[in-house]
Amino acid sequence: MKMFKGNRNLEEIIQIAKDKNWEVDIEDFDKGGDWIWIRDLHDRLLQVVFNTFNGHFLVYSPVSDRPIATHLSKELDDKDWYNELLHMFYEDKKEELSSDNLKSSIV
Repeated sequence: MKMFKGNRNLEEIIQIAKDKNWEVDIEDFDKGGDWIWIRDLHDRLLQVVFNTFNGHFLVYSPVSDRPIATHLSKELDDKDWYNELLHMFYEDKKEELSSDNLKSSIV
């Protein structure tokens, strides 16, 4: 399972989603909810609901009433569309430099 530093802020998520041609729906959030929707019903054929409070998400296909993936679907780590979602919602974990790593990177 991939590890991440934490959730991205909402503005970053919206910008990344739009840059990657997802439709962003924040209507529920604007009404006081914790959820936003991102959709691509043309290329990816996915609808994703993301909880802005806890960082959980559910992925739906247009033909299913049940989620096909969640934030815990580690078996999908090798799927491009799933990785795109993980990197959209979560900040990458940066490798911390130990003093030994720092010395070797300077030399």
